[in-house]
Amino acid sequence: MTRLLKSSIVVVAVWALLALLVSGGVVLGAHAASRNVLRAALPDSVAEVLLGPENPFPLQEEVLDELRSSFYKPVEPGQLLDDSIRGMLSGLEDDYTNYFDPEQYSGFKERTSGSYSGVGMTVEMLNGYVTVVSTFKATPAAEAGLGSGDIILAVDGVDTEGQDLDEVVSRIKGKEGTEVTLKLYHVPPGSRSSPEEADVEPHLPEGGTTEELVLVRRSIVVPVLESETLAFAGKKVAHIRFLTFSEDSAQRLRDVVTKAVEVDGVNAIILDLRHNGGGLLNEAVDVASIFVPEGVIVTTEGLHSPRQDYEARGGAISTDVPLFVLVDGFSASASEIVAGALKDTGRGTLVGETTFGKGLVQTILSLSDGGALKVTTAVYFTPAGTDINHLGITPDVVAPDDPVTEDVDETLQKALSLAAQR
Repeated sequence: MTRLLKSSIVVVAVWALLALLVSGGVVLGAHAASRNVLRAALPDSVAEVLLGPENPFPLQEEVLDELRSSFYKPVEPGQLLDDSIRGMLSGLEDDYTNYFDPEQYSGFKERTSGSYSGVGMTVEMLNGYVTVVSTFKATPAAEAGLGSGDIILAVDGVDTEGQDLDEVVSRIKGKEGTEVTLKLYHVPPGSRSSPEEADVEPHLPEGGTTEELVLVRRSIVVPVLESETLAFAGKKVAHIRFLTFSEDSAQRLRDVVTKAVEVDGVNAIILDLRHNGGGLLNEAVDVASIFVPEGVIVTTEGLHSPRQDYEARGGAISTDVPLFVLVDGFSASASEIVAGALKDTGRGTLVGETTFGKGLVQTILSLSDGGALKVTTAVYFTPAGTDINHLGITPDVVAPDDPVTEDVDETLQKALSLAAQR
């Protein structure tokens, strides 16, 4: 018998066997483990016809099949798939790379658009804890007494430990008029949770108090800025508190700054970035461009993101107008892009405390299920080439605000005294 004839007989036999298996429902309905064995034994072209495209995660499929046939309660495959994605991302050990299911992604887009239903605060992940950065005036969070540095331990009885930041935020947010219960840890003044170090678990600072609050969600319009003109030592100074880098926020700031300089005739500007947790990268570049006439504002670079220099976009106000920038430990991300650019270019004087230290860029990648990945894609560098991630930016003039003296803002007072000397 020739080799060609033998091969033909083998092929016919294989197809005959597979026809019997298919007719008996063995292949198409096979257990994941059985399908994997068959796939390994068959030629690739035959396996793809009968078994479909190869699953890139065969072990996960096998586990799901085992759970469906063995677990003592009904199994929801969709929820397990979401959880498996989050488990995969947790292996990256990056607090800022997260998965949004379709509902969470819709909520995320609402929050970044400037309005949503919730309690009115911004939060960040600090040393492994969901930490309050700021609250907005006349909102449930502010009225309940939440403050910067407070740690959220649980939402509606579910611990936040092990949850990613956006997952916690999505549970705090909800329909207007509904209640949300927050378990909080109020840290002592001037304290922070301990940093994560090798072989050392992060822990809450001693001396704080635990409180459980029930808040009623409201429609929240995120404020962009607050401004006032202050008289100090014969000088007129514009104090502008910039709250968030949301869509079109830079243009609103530009309008206020232009009016302060050209109409009000101020002698100096104080840009207050304290408790500003950041926002959109392009808005940060636009904000810095209000004051920096030319040159690089920030540089980003990552493994899959080629080096990119973001330069000043023109239309800066006169550099003859002195600029002072207030920062603290909750000035993060986009705030640090602006602060770093103003410091490195010599355009502004930083006053206050060392900033948060989030020097990473996130990109939103839409997914086929209507959800999205928020992925850390690059590190950013200040114009001087400094990587501030986990380090923060040290101010030119250290002037912390004393939380004990509630009626006095020592940081602002220091900036005013510096403006009076110019």
